[in-house]
Amino acid sequence: MRDAAFGDGTASMKKGAFYLQKFTLDNKKPLPRIVVKTGLKDDQGNNLEDIEKTLPAWFRAETIYGHFNGKPIQFEE
Repeated sequence: MRDAAFGDGTASMKKGAFYLQKFTLDNKKPLPRIVVKTGLKDDQGNNLEDIEKTLPAWFRAETIYGHFNGKPIQFEE
């Protein structure tokens, strides 16, 4: 299904892109649960594919936007 969003001949472009599948509660409230589909590597340089992770609390669009607009991110200890 996700391939329908890309035109023909873009397979090599997709390999260099980040693709994270995000989850929501009732299609309204975003959950911190994601599945890494492609684009990220572990500490040893191995590709992470179809790996479930939990995002840190600061990893939200509004927090990242604020960081670039005068509100530094308060990272968790």
